[in-house]
Amino acid sequence: MGNTATKFRKALVNGDDVLACHLYESNPQFKEALDPNSTYGESYQHNTPLHYASRHAMARLLRSFLFGKDGNPNKRNVHNETSLHLLCMGPQILTSEGALQPRISRPYEDKQRRAESLQIILAWTGAKLDHGEYESADINATDNKKNTCLHYAAASGMKTCVEFLLQRGADLFAENEDRETPCDCAEKQHHKELALCLESQMVFSLAPEAEGIEAEYAALDRRELYEGLRPQDLRRLKDMLIVETADMLQAPLFTAEALLRAHGTINPTHVHTPRVSACP
Repeated sequence: MGNTATKFRKALVNGDDVLACHLYESNPQFKEALDPNSTYGESYQHNTPLHYASRHAMARLLRSFLFGKDGNPNKRNVHNETSLHLLCMGPQILTSEGALQPRISRPYEDKQRRAESLQIILAWTGAKLDHGEYESADINATDNKKNTCLHYAAASGMKTCVEFLLQRGADLFAENEDRETPCDCAEKQHHKELALCLESQMVFSLAPEAEGIEAEYAALDRRELYEGLRPQDLRRLKDMLIVETADMLQAPLFTAEALLRAHGTINPTHVHTPRVSACP
């Protein structure tokens, strides 16, 4: 029993999925006694079996831990990292782990494994909470560096994982201790296409600080007609919006206008593409 536990821990730490699964499934007594939420102690940075299974995207063990052993992906290690944080750290981030070195030559396969494992964690439900809801994986949990799992997925260039996280409400505007958003992290690691995708979604998403501005516009809509904007003022504001969007995305004006129209930000019947003079 003790020998099996030691071998299993080593297999988890080293990312040996085949050996870990074999030890787990072939020893019923060990499997029954294993607590996936139990820390391995200070020397292992208080990671749990669930942390290591997530770190190495061991989908079979994750499924068993979460749905058969009451595993909780919101448990934290010494760095305040949850299972989602570790899962979304691709090989580019975890290069210090020798067991991950072979995967760097197979990045597509590793991204597939992590996307599959992410879906497993996102499907997890835990204890019943107030109002009849159940605990779920904390998408926007931050570690000691104020990184969310979306920061790590973006920095790792894992587009599919990023999409899954955004569908579940991951915060596009969250900033880490370096005041970097997930978009900034993707750009910093040279994942240009992913960074552009995140940037465009930020443009057409309502940032928390923009809620007050939206409330002011709503108040304007409720005022009397004579207090509203004049047609020429409205056209000027729309022209400014097109120019600023084009500048942010480094795109032509007609492209910015088309994007704004497609997202319903401007009324195509009341706008014209502005003429912009060259910068001095």
